[in-house]
Amino acid sequence: MNRAAGRRRVDAGRDWLSNSLGGRGYRRIREIDLDTHALALCAQQVLCTAPLIVAMGAVLQRVSGRGASFFIARFFGLHGDSADAITRLFSRFSRSSNSISTLALVFALITAIVFTTSVAAVQQRAFELIWTLPRKIGLRPYLRQLTWAVMLGVYSGVMLLLGRLGRTLDQHIGRPGLLAVAVTQGVLTFLFYWGSQHWLLAGRVTWRALFRGALFVGIGTTILFRLTRVIMPGQIAWQVHAYGLIGGVFVLSVWLMILSVVIFGGVLLGALVTERRASAEVAMADGTEGSALTSARAASSPHP
Repeated sequence: MNRAAGRRRVDAGRDWLSNSLGGRGYRRIREIDLDTHALALCAQQVLCTAPLIVAMGAVLQRVSGRGASFFIARFFGLHGDSADAITRLFSRFSRSSNSISTLALVFALITAIVFTTSVAAVQQRAFELIWTLPRKIGLRPYLRQLTWAVMLGVYSGVMLLLGRLGRTLDQHIGRPGLLAVAVTQGVLTFLFYWGSQHWLLAGRVTWRALFRGALFVGIGTTILFRLTRVIMPGQIAWQVHAYGLIGGVFVLSVWLMILSVVIFGGVLLGALVTERRASAEVAMADGTEGSALTSARAASSPHP
């Protein structure tokens, strides 16, 4: 009897864990291979988003005399050896931007934006898998991805400028100013990824269904950005001291990997919460448990 009761408790615990948010999230990650998509997004960020920021920095260098290294250092809260390492890492781009024509800079920026569509494509595919939607390919999806790449450039520029503002406010009014900038960055990230999901999915999921995922991404990135300003300076200084400038590249790549996980993890968590609530509503309406997948599709499909 004791053994049978113990087995029933173990089975009940397994069922509870399997049906919990964490258990369902783990199964969904394995089903759609989301960790591989996060790695792909990180790779595309390194190969495409980083050159876009460098191209934007070259234009800013021509206009304001401050290159990408200045704004990146302010965004990450770097100082001392870590700031010097980032300056040396991007110094070659800053010097070359002064020796080429404005037309060439504009062409480089446009080229970087075009290549950044691959970042949009990776995110679109992951969002489709998370929401169990069929893949969309063709000219219209590509134009959406191209438009999103421009939006990403604007968003990145605003975030870098806010990072510089945060450094200035921290020096003059202390932590309240830095906290205000961190909250502003979180709100902008929430709005950006709320709109990004709806745009890349071509309106196939309602704004209401996408709200929670965007909110989780905004909260996650706010925490990440705050921790970044505490951890990143020491990490970059240590890695550059141990391995040279390539150590700084490694730290930035790891940061992009963490950012990719936060983005996809937040969207997945929002989808799972929406799915659970939709399933509960269906069960209350029909008196049955219903299908979680069918319920999620019903909740995420735009109303006619």
